Amino acid sequence: MTDVTHAVTQSTLEAFAREYLDNLGATIREDGSRWHVRLPSHANVGFTDVHEFDIALDSEQEGLEDSVHVLTPESGFTQQLLDEASETAPVGQLALTEAVTDGMYQYPSWIREGDVDVVDATFNPYYDRTAVCVFVRIDIETVSEYQTQFLEAVTVDVESTEQLPNVTELLVDEFFTPGSDWPADPAEDVDDESGVSSEKLNTAITTGQKATVEGVRDEISEVRQSASRAADSEFEEYRQLQEQQINELQDEIGSLSTRLQKLSTEVDEPESPQQRVKALEKRKELKTEKAELEGELEETLQEKSRGYAQQQREIDRRHAIKVSTEPKAFTIVLYERGEITLELATGGRSTAVRAPYAVGVGVTDDLQCENCQKQLSGENPIRVVSGRICCQSCR
Repeated sequence: MTDVTHAVTQSTLEAFAREYLDNLGATIREDGSRWHVRLPSHANVGFTDVHEFDIALDSEQEGLEDSVHVLTPESGFTQQLLDEASETAPVGQLALTEAVTDGMYQYPSWIREGDVDVVDATFNPYYDRTAVCVFVRIDIETVSEYQTQFLEAVTVDVESTEQLPNVTELLVDEFFTPGSDWPADPAEDVDDESGVSSEKLNTAITTGQKATVEGVRDEISEVRQSASRAADSEFEEYRQLQEQQINELQDEIGSLSTRLQKLSTEVDEPESPQQRVKALEKRKELKTEKAELEGELEETLQEKSRGYAQQQREIDRRHAIKVSTEPKAFTIVLYERGEITLELATGGRSTAVRAPYAVGVGVTDDLQCENCQKQLSGENPIRVVSGRICCQSCR
């Protein structure tokens, strides 16, 4: 199964940051994995109050000064850059056409996994569709210890809310750049220029946010397991402390019982009336103390019999993870849909097959073998036998 989201790569971030800083009029001097940046005097940014600073392109560099900004997908500096860029130009627009992609066709698995060669491909566009590519920040945290951030990109068709992973990969790896001429008012401009209503756009963005969470499900599971182990460890520590407290209470109560027995002798057989009065007062004091300890022991034993359920709930609540998402920037994508004709050849023979196709997406519908009607797939690739189309199952 293809992941519907695409992690924002380091190279994409560097391209993004470079263009953003260029638009500010900054000069960048590269020194290995570090940039020395100088902002013009009129530039006003929120991430620094100085006009000269360094950006490290690797968080693992040794001896990083506090004043050095780290540009990585998970860094706080990256989030600040995205926030500022989004405030300036929250919406981009891009048209995916055959000319833009320079004929980079995306062949389905039933071709890639087969023994056929694509001799020629001809795409006939019929109409345009609109999608939105969203950069989403995902925060995974617990109240107690863990906080992890991810930056994921996802593309969603605005009409159908179908997720388009191939488009995301294409945009992030090949085409995405934050153009400086993006419209300043996203809702108004999107409605007027691309015909996308704000309601449909918001629905697509929400769908994308949910998809990005699913895209990092393994990472979420890992954080959840870590939090669960921390909760288990804390609960076991609490349980052991309670066991220790029970033993100490039992010892103290036993000690008080012994002392009370000795005092009973002094009360029953006093050497003087004064000694008897003193022994009675002390016995009363010890009985009160013993009753308090017995009450505390009883309460602790009852809590133990319930498995320390209340404390377990409190610990679990404290270690529960919270997942939140926030769209940081998005680009309206117009992409062509139509039909592609593929000339396939093997063993000196060739034939043509047609399939519904979209630029950046690839083949959009499932196809069946013309001979046996079984669905084509990576496990059942297409074949050409005696100039006729068939599939692996036809053997």
